[in-house]
Amino acid sequence: MTPRRIRIEQLSSREEFQQFARLPYQIYAGRDAWWPPDVQNEIDLLSGRARITAHLDLCPFAAWSDDRLVARVSAVVNYRYNEHWNEKLGQLIHFDALPGEPDAVAAMLEEAMTWLTRRGMKAARSGFAAFLDYPYAIDNYGALPSFLLRGNPDYYHGYLKNARFMTEKGQVDYTAPLTPDHLERYRRMTEAARAAGVVIRSWRDYGFLAAVDVWTDVTNAAFARHWGWNSITREEVRPMLTPLQSTLVADLSMIAEIDRSPVGAVFSTPDLSGTLALVRAGVKLPPERGGGARGALINIGVLEAARSRGVARAMAAHSYLAMARNYMRFAGYTLVLDDNWPSRRTAESLGARVTGNFVAYRRDF
Repeated sequence: MTPRRIRIEQLSSREEFQQFARLPYQIYAGRDAWWPPDVQNEIDLLSGRARITAHLDLCPFAAWSDDRLVARVSAVVNYRYNEHWNEKLGQLIHFDALPGEPDAVAAMLEEAMTWLTRRGMKAARSGFAAFLDYPYAIDNYGALPSFLLRGNPDYYHGYLKNARFMTEKGQVDYTAPLTPDHLERYRRMTEAARAAGVVIRSWRDYGFLAAVDVWTDVTNAAFARHWGWNSITREEVRPMLTPLQSTLVADLSMIAEIDRSPVGAVFSTPDLSGTLALVRAGVKLPPERGGGARGALINIGVLEAARSRGVARAMAAHSYLAMARNYMRFAGYTLVLDDNWPSRRTAESLGARVTGNFVAYRRDF
């Protein structure tokens, strides 16, 4: 057999960025349902126009096999993350690859990691970076994952393990059915929190723009020592969340206060599969996977001084009750580290069960 001609390139032009961003359309073309990338958002990130790039050094790589684009990845140094954690950790984001291309993928990943080592990095992570990367699915292959999460093919794990990555962290996605019994449980949770002096309001009632700023501040404080997280700024968050002001996000997301001071925040979304997912004609999604029936609690944070007072449960309960009022039948609780037992106990107290498992990978140089 004639060996394939493999070419690895660093990308720099808008045309190349466009081709890079559209590779997932080849990989997932046969799926019944999947979340396509935001092509323009990726191009803005790669070209340095996104606000978050002020803290990044980023280089996209692509692999060609016999002049066919078969794989992509971006190597990233997040200086803000490394300063926060006092690490020399690089990130590999945007990883996608066609099947049957082990040599091209291996060569591309090595080029990306060489780029990171030349910038003084001592390790690389793939599968978790705040606002940049999400973990790799290890089950439910072929099914539509929860909003923002990967529905990657199973062979990705072989590619990464062949590149000498190892599993660094496991994460889980929960789903709760919004049954009458569960809804009654949520009402009791909200009443108990109210009796304890916790006031919970939706972002719409609080004032959406003010709630976005509170969410940013609370999340930064609550997640300060959370694995993989680094702080974000109001200036970065506002452009991302302000466009959601007129959507159900304003009704499903919550702010918690004690003595008129914010102590907790939740960001939740309605089922976006009807507007953002690509669903094959004639395919009906299971209600627990989408199809207009599954809301998603994306993020929940409580300041340390207010923990162990039922604030997280009460905020989630408020959000789930709002989902039920808007005709959703299931609610997600996403995404929880395997060893984050307080958050896992909150999910279980809400009657949620694990319905998806994910991992992040790491390679030390």
